[in-house]
Amino acid sequence: MVTDEVTTLLVEFINKNSDTADVQWDRRMSPRLLFNPYSSKNEERSVTAHYFLMAAAILDDTVVGYPENARMLLVYLNRAFGNKLFEIKKAHLFEEVIVKAYFHHDLGPNKKAASEILASVNMFVKYKAERNLLKYAQKFTKPKDFLDDLAQNIPALSGPHKDRAWIYLRWMVRPQPDLQIYNHLHPEDLYVPLTKENANVAASLGIISSASPALWRDEQTSSEARQKLTNYAKTLFPQDPAKIDHPFFLLGRWLKQKPLNRYTLKAALDFLERMQKITGQPRAYYQKMSRYKSGWEKKTALTLLQLHIPYGYETISFPLPNEVYTPDFILEKTVQGRKIILEPHFEMTKHQARKYALFKRTYGHQFLLILLLKNDLIPLYHQRRILTDDVADDVWPIEFIHLLAEKIKQGTYGQ
Repeated sequence: MVTDEVTTLLVEFINKNSDTADVQWDRRMSPRLLFNPYSSKNEERSVTAHYFLMAAAILDDTVVGYPENARMLLVYLNRAFGNKLFEIKKAHLFEEVIVKAYFHHDLGPNKKAASEILASVNMFVKYKAERNLLKYAQKFTKPKDFLDDLAQNIPALSGPHKDRAWIYLRWMVRPQPDLQIYNHLHPEDLYVPLTKENANVAASLGIISSASPALWRDEQTSSEARQKLTNYAKTLFPQDPAKIDHPFFLLGRWLKQKPLNRYTLKAALDFLERMQKITGQPRAYYQKMSRYKSGWEKKTALTLLQLHIPYGYETISFPLPNEVYTPDFILEKTVQGRKIILEPHFEMTKHQARKYALFKRTYGHQFLLILLLKNDLIPLYHQRRILTDDVADDVWPIEFIHLLAEKIKQGTYGQ
């Protein structure tokens, strides 16, 4: 009975979220791509195939950190080099530009590898594919054959990294919201990439025994787990198993650092369903540095990024009587089952205080609201009765955001 209910909720979630564009080209996000990935023109389709091969190849936590940073890095390089982006075959030319990026410190600890990876992709496209990925792809009748060739020629897509190649092929083979550049290949032949997010969902369902890093240390182990995940996806969508990939990515992020079982999965699906009805938005949680409105918000974001605390920025809007509240930062961390919201303010008005108090009354059972204010203004807000006990769960000096973040990361906040 539990299995049937979870499966029903899961299929509903997949169907509602499978039309969400991937973070690499989602038009709601900035920075915007410098080309149209859905163009039907052959020249632009060729650019799309090459560009996203580069994106998939660097799509590793240790290289770019969050997936959104792969998008940011490639748009940055595209602006810097123009079409020469696809001609550079010497890693140091990439490196000289990447180190100047304002978000360089937000990339992964192995960020230097990005330059070598991008150069190796360009080498493959020039010498092996003869500058024409569209024509080159026609050599293969099955996605797996193409994947094996990519793995042979691009080290970043080989061995334990093959799932990046499966991500690329999902982008290139499936129809919208994916790109269907290689339209001679069939979605039914795709495998579901064994990403960390997908593994979280698979482990919650009992398809695989765990989502530990050991899954990717041995190629045979990861291959068996990928096959199990794909077999499961085919029971739901026989003609399009990779349909589950992006919805599982969104759901797997939500499950991060939670117990991975059916009960937790059902609770997450129930909660996301309620939030989707309220907001009308898919649960895409973006970690990016491009939209912060103030130095206070950027300071908060940088602190969270440096401590590797996952968060979403302005991702959900909550309806309130006569207005809407969009929290700045929603953390994946919870305190007694409530997700943490951080709301930094240089100045705060009575109207804002009333809005927070109303949000706390309406949604306080699901969220814990912490206001971040300038230390010397906190007594003034109390004196003027702007900060009353019903406004927020906690008030913290913005100057000490790093101490608060440390407590949140260690799980000692509120103790």
